[in-house]
Amino acid sequence: MADWEKELSPSIKDKLNKIGEMTQDEKLKIKELEKLDLLLRDFFKGNLDVHELWDRLKEFEKQDKQYLLRDAYAKLKGSFKWKGLPIKFEEKGKGILSIEFREEEETETELVLDLNDGNFDKVVKEQPMLVVDCWAEWCAPCRMVAPIIDQLAEEYRGKITFAKLNVDHNRSIAARYQIMSIPTLLVFKNGQMVDQKVGAMPKQVLAAELNKLLGQVSI
Repeated sequence: MADWEKELSPSIKDKLNKIGEMTQDEKLKIKELEKLDLLLRDFFKGNLDVHELWDRLKEFEKQDKQYLLRDAYAKLKGSFKWKGLPIKFEEKGKGILSIEFREEEETETELVLDLNDGNFDKVVKEQPMLVVDCWAEWCAPCRMVAPIIDQLAEEYRGKITFAKLNVDHNRSIAARYQIMSIPTLLVFKNGQMVDQKVGAMPKQVLAAELNKLLGQVSI
Protein backbone atom coordinates (compact mmCIF):
# COMPACT_ATOMS: atom_id res chain seq x y z
CA MET A 1 0.00 0.00 0.00
CA ALA A 2 1.36 3.42 -0.98
CA ASP A 3 1.96 6.01 1.76
CA TRP A 4 -0.83 8.27 0.49
CA GLU A 5 -3.32 5.37 0.63
CA LYS A 6 -2.60 4.89 4.35
CA GLU A 7 -3.95 8.42 4.99
CA LEU A 8 -7.36 7.66 3.48
CA SER A 9 -10.36 7.21 5.75
CA PRO A 10 -11.77 3.69 6.26
CA SER A 11 -14.87 4.55 4.18
CA ILE A 12 -12.76 5.67 1.21
CA LYS A 13 -10.54 2.59 1.50
CA ASP A 14 -13.67 0.43 1.49
CA LYS A 15 -14.93 2.15 -1.65
CA LEU A 16 -11.59 1.61 -3.34
CA ASN A 17 -11.67 -2.10 -2.49
CA LYS A 18 -15.20 -2.45 -3.86
CA ILE A 19 -14.37 -0.61 -7.07
CA GLY A 20 -11.30 -2.73 -7.70
CA GLU A 21 -8.13 -1.72 -9.49
CA MET A 22 -8.01 1.95 -10.42
CA THR A 23 -5.52 4.06 -12.26
CA GLN A 24 -3.09 6.18 -10.25
CA ASP A 25 -4.84 9.31 -11.55
CA GLU A 26 -8.24 8.08 -10.33
CA LYS A 27 -6.85 7.26 -6.90
CA LEU A 28 -5.27 10.70 -6.58
CA LYS A 29 -8.57 12.35 -7.54
CA ILE A 30 -10.37 10.43 -4.78
CA LYS A 31 -7.77 11.57 -2.28
CA GLU A 32 -8.13 15.20 -3.40
CA LEU A 33 -11.93 15.01 -3.14
CA GLU A 34 -11.61 13.75 0.43
CA LYS A 35 -9.30 16.66 1.26
CA LEU A 36 -11.89 19.01 -0.24
CA ASP A 37 -14.52 17.51 2.09
CA LEU A 38 -12.28 18.30 5.08
CA LEU A 39 -11.73 21.83 3.76
CA LEU A 40 -15.47 22.48 3.43
CA ARG A 41 -16.11 20.93 6.84
CA ASP A 42 -13.72 23.45 8.40
CA PHE A 43 -15.51 26.24 6.55
CA PHE A 44 -18.97 25.08 7.70
CA LYS A 45 -17.74 24.81 11.30
CA GLY A 46 -16.30 28.33 11.21
CA ASN A 47 -12.67 27.20 11.44
CA LEU A 48 -11.89 28.53 7.96
CA ASP A 49 -12.94 32.00 6.79
CA VAL A 50 -14.35 32.73 3.36
CA HIS A 51 -11.14 34.40 2.13
CA GLU A 52 -9.10 31.29 2.90
CA LEU A 53 -11.68 29.13 1.15
CA TRP A 54 -11.55 31.45 -1.86
CA ASP A 55 -7.76 31.13 -2.07
CA ARG A 56 -7.99 27.33 -2.12
CA LEU A 57 -10.78 27.23 -4.70
CA LYS A 58 -8.92 29.71 -6.91
CA GLU A 59 -5.91 27.38 -6.84
CA PHE A 60 -8.14 24.57 -8.10
CA GLU A 61 -9.27 26.82 -10.96
CA LYS A 62 -5.68 27.74 -11.87
CA GLN A 63 -4.71 24.05 -11.81
CA ASP A 64 -7.71 23.25 -14.05
CA LYS A 65 -9.08 20.81 -11.46
CA GLN A 66 -12.68 21.22 -12.53
CA TYR A 67 -13.81 18.09 -10.70
CA LEU A 68 -12.88 19.79 -7.40
CA LEU A 69 -14.62 23.04 -8.33
CA ARG A 70 -17.77 21.16 -9.32
CA ASP A 71 -17.81 19.15 -6.11
CA ALA A 72 -17.30 22.33 -4.05
CA TYR A 73 -20.05 24.10 -6.00
CA ALA A 74 -22.56 21.29 -5.39
CA LYS A 75 -21.83 21.08 -1.66
CA LEU A 76 -21.78 24.83 -1.07
CA LYS A 77 -25.01 25.34 -3.02
CA GLY A 78 -26.78 22.78 -0.85
CA SER A 79 -25.52 24.29 2.41
CA PHE A 80 -26.67 27.04 4.78
CA LYS A 81 -23.59 29.04 3.74
CA TRP A 82 -24.79 29.53 0.17
CA LYS A 83 -27.04 32.53 0.78
CA GLY A 84 -24.85 35.64 0.80
CA LEU A 85 -21.69 33.69 -0.06
CA PRO A 86 -19.34 36.15 -1.82
CA ILE A 87 -17.76 33.35 -3.88
CA LYS A 88 -19.74 33.19 -7.12
CA PHE A 89 -19.60 30.27 -9.55
CA GLU A 90 -20.22 30.84 -13.26
CA GLU A 91 -20.59 28.39 -16.15
CA LYS A 92 -18.23 29.33 -18.99
CA GLY A 93 -19.44 26.69 -21.44
CA LYS A 94 -18.16 23.21 -22.29
CA GLY A 95 -18.51 22.20 -18.65
CA ILE A 96 -16.04 24.80 -17.39
CA LEU A 97 -16.68 26.56 -14.07
CA SER A 98 -15.15 29.90 -13.15
CA ILE A 99 -15.28 31.68 -9.78
CA GLU A 100 -15.33 35.32 -8.71
CA PHE A 101 -15.18 36.99 -5.30
CA ARG A 102 -17.70 39.79 -4.78
CA GLU A 103 -16.90 41.05 -1.31
CA GLU A 104 -19.54 43.76 -1.24
CA GLU A 105 -22.25 41.11 -0.95
CA GLU A 106 -20.88 40.08 2.46
CA THR A 107 -22.36 43.24 3.94
CA GLU A 108 -25.96 42.00 3.51
CA THR A 109 -27.87 41.62 6.75
CA GLU A 110 -27.87 37.99 7.84
CA LEU A 111 -31.34 37.11 9.09
CA VAL A 112 -30.56 33.43 9.75
CA LEU A 113 -27.51 33.00 11.98
CA ASP A 114 -24.89 30.31 11.46
CA LEU A 115 -24.32 28.41 14.70
CA ASN A 116 -21.56 25.99 15.64
CA ASP A 117 -20.16 24.30 18.75
CA GLY A 118 -18.14 27.44 19.52
CA ASN A 119 -20.83 30.14 19.41
CA PHE A 120 -24.00 28.18 20.23
CA ASP A 121 -24.22 28.88 23.98
CA LYS A 122 -23.38 32.57 23.53
CA VAL A 123 -26.14 33.12 20.96
CA VAL A 124 -28.70 31.19 23.04
CA LYS A 125 -27.97 33.46 26.03
CA GLU A 126 -28.06 36.67 23.99
CA GLN A 127 -31.34 36.15 22.11
CA PRO A 128 -34.68 36.60 23.96
CA MET A 129 -36.30 34.08 21.61
CA LEU A 130 -34.33 31.81 19.30
CA VAL A 131 -35.36 29.08 16.86
CA VAL A 132 -32.52 26.77 15.76
CA ASP A 133 -32.97 24.67 12.63
CA CYS A 134 -30.85 21.53 13.07
CA TRP A 135 -30.05 20.08 9.67
CA ALA A 136 -27.51 18.23 7.48
CA GLU A 137 -26.52 18.45 3.82
CA TRP A 138 -27.81 14.97 2.94
CA CYS A 139 -31.26 15.53 4.49
CA ALA A 140 -33.97 16.09 1.83
CA PRO A 141 -36.69 17.22 4.32
CA CYS A 142 -34.17 19.77 5.66
CA ARG A 143 -34.00 21.35 2.20
CA MET A 144 -37.80 21.67 2.29
CA VAL A 145 -37.66 23.46 5.64
CA ALA A 146 -34.81 25.83 4.72
CA PRO A 147 -36.88 28.32 2.63
CA ILE A 148 -39.59 28.31 5.30
CA ILE A 149 -37.01 29.32 7.91
CA ASP A 150 -35.81 32.12 5.62
CA GLN A 151 -39.37 33.40 5.18
CA LEU A 152 -40.16 33.26 8.89
CA ALA A 153 -36.90 35.04 9.73
CA GLU A 154 -38.06 37.94 7.56
CA GLU A 155 -41.64 37.94 8.86
CA TYR A 156 -40.64 37.71 12.55
CA ARG A 157 -37.76 40.16 12.24
CA GLY A 158 -37.22 41.89 15.59
CA LYS A 159 -39.39 39.33 17.44
CA ILE A 160 -37.69 35.97 16.93
CA THR A 161 -34.12 35.19 15.92
CA PHE A 162 -33.62 32.21 13.60
CA ALA A 163 -30.45 30.16 13.21
CA LYS A 164 -29.11 27.00 11.59
CA LEU A 165 -26.91 24.26 13.05
CA ASN A 166 -25.34 21.54 10.89
CA VAL A 167 -25.51 18.46 13.13
CA ASP A 168 -22.85 16.59 11.14
CA HIS A 169 -20.30 19.32 11.81
CA ASN A 170 -21.36 20.13 15.38
CA ARG A 171 -21.89 16.78 17.04
CA SER A 172 -21.50 17.92 20.64
CA ILE A 173 -24.56 20.17 20.43
CA ALA A 174 -26.53 17.45 18.63
CA ALA A 175 -25.62 15.00 21.40
CA ARG A 176 -26.49 17.46 24.17
CA TYR A 177 -30.05 17.88 22.87
CA GLN A 178 -30.35 14.21 21.84
CA ILE A 179 -31.13 15.03 18.23
CA MET A 180 -31.82 11.65 16.64
CA SER A 181 -33.83 12.78 13.61
CA ILE A 182 -33.68 15.85 11.37
CA PRO A 183 -34.90 18.40 10.67
CA THR A 184 -35.33 19.28 14.34
CA LEU A 185 -36.21 22.76 15.55
CA LEU A 186 -35.01 23.84 18.99
CA VAL A 187 -36.90 26.79 20.49
CA PHE A 188 -35.31 28.86 23.25
CA LYS A 189 -36.74 31.68 25.38
CA ASN A 190 -34.45 33.68 27.64
CA GLY A 191 -31.70 31.07 27.36
CA GLN A 192 -33.90 28.06 28.17
CA MET A 193 -35.19 25.49 25.69
CA VAL A 194 -39.00 25.60 25.74
CA ASP A 195 -39.87 23.42 22.76
CA GLN A 196 -38.41 20.88 20.35
CA LYS A 197 -40.12 20.02 17.07
CA VAL A 198 -39.04 17.06 14.94
CA GLY A 199 -39.75 16.71 11.23
CA ALA A 200 -40.72 19.04 8.40
CA MET A 201 -43.69 21.23 9.27
CA PRO A 202 -45.82 23.45 6.98
CA LYS A 203 -45.16 27.14 7.41
CA GLN A 204 -48.66 27.87 8.74
CA VAL A 205 -48.41 25.18 11.42
CA LEU A 206 -44.99 26.34 12.56
CA ALA A 207 -46.06 30.00 12.59
CA ALA A 208 -49.08 29.13 14.77
CA GLU A 209 -46.82 27.36 17.27
CA LEU A 210 -44.42 30.29 17.36
CA ASN A 211 -47.29 32.71 17.92
CA LYS A 212 -48.37 30.71 20.97
CA LEU A 213 -44.88 31.02 22.40
CA LEU A 214 -44.92 34.74 21.70
CA GLY A 215 -48.25 35.01 23.51
CA GLN A 216 -50.10 36.44 20.56
CA VAL A 217 -52.56 35.29 17.93
CA SER A 218 -50.92 36.68 14.82
CA ILE A 219 -48.06 38.93 13.75
